[in-house]
Amino acid sequence: MIGGSLARRYARALLGIGEEEGQTRRILEEVEQFAKLASDAPLLREMMEANHINRQDKKAALEASLASADFLASTRNFLFLLVDKGRMNILSPIVSELRRLIEQNEGIERVEVVVPMPLTGTQRDTLQSVLEGQTGKKVMLEETVEPGVLGGMIVKVGSTLYDGSTRTQIKQIRQNLEKG
Repeated sequence: MIGGSLARRYARALLGIGEEEGQTRRILEEVEQFAKLASDAPLLREMMEANHINRQDKKAALEASLASADFLASTRNFLFLLVDKGRMNILSPIVSELRRLIEQNEGIERVEVVVPMPLTGTQRDTLQSVLEGQTGKKVMLEETVEPGVLGGMIVKVGSTLYDGSTRTQIKQIRQNLEKG
């Protein structure tokens, strides 16, 4: 809970900086790039998050990892601020919240779709069109293939879940038969 609200505060601050500079998307891309680098290099991530390593060593490692990157000064300063405050451990939630805030400002809605097999291009386009009509926003589909769904699909828009999977329908039939 506390980490989530803290991540929101940092993300809002970073969004404000990005809006002032007209660079919100670039800052998001750069922070995502560093988060991926840290994720792909576990030793770097562990060093950045470790309490027993002093800030100067963390800053040196951060500087070395950013040396070849052409990051904006505001992105670099933000990452150094996280090191100074000992908050590098919440970088991932900050990135997620920043992405959500930017997409919200741009009228974009991420929709999770779980299907038993990959959607065809036509199915994807049709689903996206229908969801855009219902939400009034530009929809970005995030498709997950899960054979256990059997048929149909599960769609999550914001906090609303639409479960039209065959698995759920079979489960409901079974429950009705058990009730008698």
